Parts: sequence; C-alpha cells; structure tokens
Amino acid sequence: MIDLSLPLTLATSTVGLDPMDYGVMLIYLLIVFAIGWFYSRSSGNTEDYLLGGRSMGWLVIGISYSVSLLSTLSLVMVPGEAYNNGVILMLKSFIAPFFAAATFFLFIRFYFKTKMFTPFQYLESRFDSKIRGVAAILYCSTRIFYLALVLYASSKVFEGASGWPPQITIIVVGIVGIAYTAMGGIRAVVWTDLAQFIVLAVGLTLVLFMAAAQVPGGLIGAIQFGFENGRGMEELAESSFYTFDPHERITLWILLISVFAEFLFYNSSDQITIQRLLSTKGYHEAKRSMLTFVIISVPVSLVLWALGLVIFAFYSHQTDAPMPASGDLALFEFIGTQMPSPLPGIVIAAMLAAVMSTLDSGINSLATVATKDFYLRMFRPKADESAQVNFSRLMTIATGVFAIISGLLISQISSSIGESIMEAATVWMSFASVLAPVFLLGVTTRSLTSKDVIITLVAGWMALIPMIAWYLYSKSHEGVEDISFMYVGIPGLVVPLAVGYTIALFKSPQPGDKIKDLTLWTLSKKSKERLDD
Repeated sequence: MIDLSLPLTLATSTVGLDPMDYGVMLIYLLIVFAIGWFYSRSSGNTEDYLLGGRSMGWLVIGISYSVSLLSTLSLVMVPGEAYNNGVILMLKSFIAPFFAAATFFLFIRFYFKTKMFTPFQYLESRFDSKIRGVAAILYCSTRIFYLALVLYASSKVFEGASGWPPQITIIVVGIVGIAYTAMGGIRAVVWTDLAQFIVLAVGLTLVLFMAAAQVPGGLIGAIQFGFENGRGMEELAESSFYTFDPHERITLWILLISVFAEFLFYNSSDQITIQRLLSTKGYHEAKRSMLTFVIISVPVSLVLWALGLVIFAFYSHQTDAPMPASGDLALFEFIGTQMPSPLPGIVIAAMLAAVMSTLDSGINSLATVATKDFYLRMFRPKADESAQVNFSRLMTIATGVFAIISGLLISQISSSIGESIMEAATVWMSFASVLAPVFLLGVTTRSLTSKDVIITLVAGWMALIPMIAWYLYSKSHEGVEDISFMYVGIPGLVVPLAVGYTIALFKSPQPGDKIKDLTLWTLSKKSKERLDD
C-alpha cells in the first residue's frame, strides 16, 4: 500500500512521468476504445446513434450531464483560480443548482413535446426555418471555440505534469477523442462518461488527501492558511464587491448574472446538455437526471476549490519545491513531481477522463446539429437512416479536426496576452451569449416574430463585439486600466433581451393557433399533463 504521507525527498524533483504512468494511461485509453467499438455495432439509425434510442437511464444521463460540464476547463481553471486569486468564485457552486433547476423547467418541457433531436427545431416551430438556421450556425461556431478551449486546457495538464509542448497534447488528445466518438455515438459517450466520472472522483480525492498530508494541519490547515494569505473570500468585506464597476475583477452582481447566463445557455440552446436529457425515456426521467446533476455538482466543485487552496499551501510551505510558473500549472506540477509512480498515471488518466468526456460530448452534439439542422433539411431531405448515420460519423471527424486547429490557435493567442484559463474561457465563450436570449424570448413572449428576433441578434452582436475589443485592448496595452473578464459577455445577454422585450411591449400577440404549446402562456393543460405522465 502506498503511504500518502511520503516525505518529499522520495518524490521526483523534475517534471515528467515514468513509463509505468504512461502504462496506466494507455490501459485507460484502451478501455475507452473498447466501449466505442462495442457500441459501434448497435448504431443502425440516428435515434440510436445520436440519442441512444431515447431509452437511456436517468441516473447515467444525470452523471453524464455533470461530467460533460466538468471539463478540463474546470480542472485547470478552478484550482488555478483558487491558487492565484482565492475562492470568491466558489459562491457560484452554491448558486448554480438553483439556476440549473429553474432553467430546466423553463425550457426542457418544450423539447419533449415532440420527438426533437435539437433545440433548434423548437425555434422553427416558434418562429421559422431562418431563425432555426441562424441559431444553429451560431451554436456550431461558438461550441467549436469551446472544444478548442477544452483542448487548450488539456495542454496545461500535460505541460504541468510531464512537460509536453501544448501543441502535441492538443493534437494527440483531439485524435483520440475523435476516434472513439465516431465509432459508438451517444451510447459510447454516455457510458464512457460514467467510467470517467468514477476514475475522476478517485483521482481527485487521491491528490487532495496526498497533498493535504504534506501541509501543516492537513486539509483544515491548508484551507485556513489559504484564507489567512489572501486566498479566501476577502471581497465579501469590501464595498467594491457590491458595485457595478467594470474595472473590478469580480463583483456580486456580475457573479449572479454570469451563473444565470451559463445555465440559461446550457438548458435552452446547448446541444451538449440537451441531447443527454433527450436521450432519456421522457420528461419525467429527464427531471430525475437534472436532480442527479444538482446533487453531484456541489461536492465535486468544492473538491476542486479545496485542491487549489491545498496546492497553494503546499508550495508556500515547501522550500525545496520551486513555485510553479502559474496557478494553472500548479496542480499538475504537483502531480508530476511530488507523487510516486504509478499515482501520477492514475491521476492523469482521471484528467484525460475529463478531457474525453467534454470533447466527445461536444463533437457528438455538433455532429447531431450538422445532420438534423443542415444536412437533412437543406441538402438531402430524403436521406435514409444509414446515410444520416454515415454523415454524422463524417461530421464527427470534421468537427474534431477543426477543434484541434482552433485549439492550436487559441493556445497561441491566449498565451501571447497572458490570460489565465479562467479568463480565456470566459472571454472566448462570450460569443455564445447572444444565443440563449432568443430561446428565452421565444418561450416568454407571444408577439415576437422572426424579424424581431433578427433585430435582437444584430443588437446583441453590435454590443458584444466592441466589448470584446475593449477587453483585448486593455489586456495588451500597458497604462490602460483593465476591465473585468466577467463583464465581456454581459452585453450579448442583456442587450438582446432589452431590445426584444421592448419590441414585445408595442406588438399584439400572434394568433393562438400559431403559438399554441410554444410559450409558457400558451402551453395547454393537456400538454402539461402528458409531459408529467
């Protein structure tokens, strides 16, 4: 049995993994490929390949929903944020379950009303096919950036643990994710998510307790040390935390808005999360899946924040261990230099689990949108199920390749302006902020038409692009006061909603038969009862 309190003199002093560590990682990858191969034999039609036959259990879907959001972005940026700046953003972990549940009940019922594959089919029913097409294009373009960020974050894992160049990691991890996702479709994705969740839980717990054993006072001592040394929640006692000043890095109001915006996107227009819920047997089962996510999300998030504080305390106390170059690398440098083989291999396999989970989810979701919202509607309306499955596999590969290229690009840009993963993720994902308002306006208004929605989208982009430019300019020019990275996406959310609801005030509701069962105000009692059965 390995002693978790091994003296530091037994740990390696340089970044790098032993052959045994790579052996553990190889075994994990072989298991992943085996799952993909197994489910490749039962994907004869798109309902099986893309939605698991709409028969997957609520528990495994709830875990898959959770893991798909727990990407390497979380594994890098949460401990990195705690290490660099403290745990004030941990407040999001306690707020998130409420917004997750609220937005679920706001949108998901409409997607179960008919057998939809994507949320963009709802937009065609509520508005028209043009809005469906525009929204699907916006989604695909923004989610490609997300996958690129996941690959970029994975490069930080291996850069810290083994010294790999970021470009090599992005290419290798991307190719592996493409391969097994293309083979098995959503069933392979969901069942590997379950395996990945188990591996990840074991790996994170192992690192937490091993690192805490090397800090005076253990876990409690590490947390106390962090709070005493500027890594706590000092902002709560500062008046600036309660202002709307865009130059303050984090404020209470922007924190609340950002959590709302995240789950507004996840449960209205994010094919990654919605596709999982649509893979259950029905709306009632999907509610159970969401409850599973709510229960799992808080403890997992707390472990990640605690890891950041423990690693900060460890490096602050150990004079023989050089301080990491950045907080984003600190956790992984600890894994690569302070844990005896084969423990780093086990933990890095857990990190790979998170990478693969989000990568396969994103690739599969984008293939679904490409197949159902573009290929079948615009190019081959009479394509049979076999042709659609083949096209989905082709798009899985194409999407993955484009994500790899984008990941290499983002790696170059983000490094050049010195962004942390937390900042890079928030800024790049701000491009998606204009999409969720379209769905919110759809379900909460009765008067808006397709033309009105186009106006709101244009207004959102006109507000968002200058904000992004302002942020990038302030980051890259000395003497210019920085604006907070958390403010960047706010105009893309607020402006479309303000414009849309203003237009709605001056228009009469559309005919009842045109919007029946498509808004909160026109959902019939019969439809509600059918969904709850």
